[in-house]
Amino acid sequence: MADQITTPPDKNGKELKGWHVLLWMFGFFGIMFAVNGVFLYQALTTFPGEDVKKSYAQGLNYNQTLEARSAQTALGWRAEIGRDGDTIILHLEDKFGDALSNRSIIGELRRRTTQQADQVLIFKAGMGGDYLAATDGLAVGQWDVRISVLDLDTEQTLFSARKTLIVK
Repeated sequence: MADQITTPPDKNGKELKGWHVLLWMFGFFGIMFAVNGVFLYQALTTFPGEDVKKSYAQGLNYNQTLEARSAQTALGWRAEIGRDGDTIILHLEDKFGDALSNRSIIGELRRRTTQQADQVLIFKAGMGGDYLAATDGLAVGQWDVRISVLDLDTEQTLFSARKTLIVK
């Protein structure tokens, strides 16, 4: 007669059997799959996807991007971006420190975590190289401001700048 391996009963007289172990394993892996499913759902429904539109095409045209950056560096323009309440303020100077006025400037205000609060900014010329753009309100958090100074004749971007604003 073969010896059988059995677990001795505990003090309550209960014995650990194979189906107990099977249920514990199903319970453990069931909880793991459920938690991973919740994480997967949250990841897919909260992340907006690509931050840059047509990133593959931009990668193919990277030499043109480098040429545009070189042209912008040659201009020597400087931009300062800030805010006053719900107004974004841009100050633009040439390489000699003179204010640049009468420029066509557009921009965008973006949240890093969602695209739902993104806003297009239309800047209006102020005094002494200042440009102002009204917003629809700024919630607390981190905002990216991107501006583009356009050439009125070709509608090409002459200069671009970017700044992160913290709203408290």
